[in-house]
Amino acid sequence: MSSDYQPDSFTTVRHAQKKAVETFPKHRAVFEEVADRLFERLPLLAIEPNRILDLGSRDGFQHKRLLHLYPEAEIIGIDPAAEKFTSERARWRKFWPVRPRSPFVQVQSDPHRLPIMDESIDLVVSNLQLPWCHSPHIVFAEVARVLTPSGAVFFSTAGPDTLIEYRQRWAQVDRYAHSFGLIDMHDLGDAMLQQGLSAPVLDRETITVSYPTVTALEKELRAVAAVNLASGRRRGLMSPSVRRRLRQNLADAPINVTLELVQGHAWKKPMVNAQRSTKDGVYVPVDSIRNRLRSLQNNR
Repeated sequence: MSSDYQPDSFTTVRHAQKKAVETFPKHRAVFEEVADRLFERLPLLAIEPNRILDLGSRDGFQHKRLLHLYPEAEIIGIDPAAEKFTSERARWRKFWPVRPRSPFVQVQSDPHRLPIMDESIDLVVSNLQLPWCHSPHIVFAEVARVLTPSGAVFFSTAGPDTLIEYRQRWAQVDRYAHSFGLIDMHDLGDAMLQQGLSAPVLDRETITVSYPTVTALEKELRAVAAVNLASGRRRGLMSPSVRRRLRQNLADAPINVTLELVQGHAWKKPMVNAQRSTKDGVYVPVDSIRNRLRSLQNNR
């Protein structure tokens, strides 16, 4: 993928996702649809994880389903805007019924620098987070680092044909990038192999999503932080001529857009003579996450 189409810095992504915290829950229908397809396949892995990493946990909408599949598991959510999501939930806590303590911990962090100890996670699940990652190969390297030797990763992402109809209209307006993070599944498979994951399996399907107007589509994209974060996006103001072409080519007519859904899974590549971090193998207290996060911050 050209660097022009890579997402901008983590700081830019985090800012965009924090702005979308309040609107995401009302506009996450596509995320839920993709999650449905992902969770249908998860049992095929035939594993019983003790600890699960929800990479790109957003408002935590998936953790109940993870607990339904794996009721004994501890779930750790990592999200660039986790702190903001947690604050938003706290506003409504007084209206919620009293429930037992959930085995769910959410941490705000960069997916490229996971604050988690080596070989401490049995299953990584990531739903539509990779498009917001500027270097997916680094994310896969981190996933390989934190997985136990028998651990697995299962993810979904968006392929290059995603929003192609919308981008074709923009192509009549200017030559700037108007999408980000859309990587071919074959490149993703190569990246997984190069970063220490084995037996990757990927497939793709297309989903068509209909919107009454282009404005409605753009509103939903903003609501889920899918604004234009590409490094090669327009930085300045549009000229009057560009605005005229914009009105002509992005008229408020109904639009059907494609989501090229890519799903994949892989396993941690066995390490010869690998040593476990504890006598029993994989248990790491949640406090260790905070300790590693502090260590990463001190090393910046």
